[in-house]
Amino acid sequence: MANIRAGRVVADHDEEFSVFTVGMRINRLWKIHKWWPVFVSMPRMLRELQDDPELGLLDSRNMIGGRVIMGVQYWKSAGHLERFAHSTDHSHRRFWKWFNQNVKGDGDVGLWHEHYPTRAGEFETSYSNMPLYGLAKATATKDAGRTDPDDHGF
Repeated sequence: MANIRAGRVVADHDEEFSVFTVGMRINRLWKIHKWWPVFVSMPRMLRELQDDPELGLLDSRNMIGGRVIMGVQYWKSAGHLERFAHSTDHSHRRFWKWFNQNVKGDGDVGLWHEHYPTRAGEFETSYSNMPLYGLAKATATKDAGRTDPDDHGF
């Protein structure tokens, strides 16, 4: 069971970071030969990133809803993300080449990403009665420090 931290905390982080959301949508369920390689590529890339913390991934969480599989990732910086994405030494570049040759433009599998680079101090977090989650899990926490019971932190 998750270790719930009672009360309210915020992420304790004073450096830049990047939030990256990435996902796929299975548009044609019967085209498993198209969407399965996309589906299994993300766990491979995440293992590669977790095995080498210098690549810059701080934390990641995956979610499935309907035909959409989505990952939310926290990166040390936009530069770390960019270097990984374009590196010929890592799996992303090979995957992207495969996707462009085999899937791109046929409508069988949707692929998307959004990138939000964040400067130090230009973000807000609030976690109430939660296990470590999001940026707080990726970095560190501190007590919210507010005592007003009407302050919900959002």
